[in-house]
Amino acid sequence: MTIRSLLLALLTTVALAGSILANAGEMKTAVNPAHLPNTTQYGYSQAVVVAPSAKVIYVAGQIGITDEGPNDFEHQVDRAFANMIAVLEAAGGRVEDVVKITLLIKDYDEEKLKYMVTKRRQVFGKNPPASTLIPVPRLALDSLRFEIDAVAVAPTETTSRN
Repeated sequence: MTIRSLLLALLTTVALAGSILANAGEMKTAVNPAHLPNTTQYGYSQAVVVAPSAKVIYVAGQIGITDEGPNDFEHQVDRAFANMIAVLEAAGGRVEDVVKITLLIKDYDEEKLKYMVTKRRQVFGKNPPASTLIPVPRLALDSLRFEIDAVAVAPTETTSRN
């Protein structure tokens, strides 16, 4: 490959990245190529591009078990998402800033997937983050059925929100 073709490839990549990130100062932009399935209907994006000026927030695994109960799958999911949002806000972020989530589901089945799709769409709306769902045989405690962690990007003190 010649230096000229390398330079052309680099300029093309920079131009594409610039057009993705030039979304009116957005901290993140969802990427869902047209030739791949439309995953936004399931509450997640194929990828998310992050602006270089963003502050990155890593949210540890959040659970939704409580002594007061009930502690069925749906209630644990609802409380875990609420806990994730509370941590984001304490760190200076918002749910709209989330770019990636990982979902751990104990004793995974189609009904749990159906609930997850509904919950992701409810929480993240039309600009969902990238998402990985991992069925697991066990979590940290026997009574845990669900855990979620997240990565978010938010404006730094020198940048502002739209």
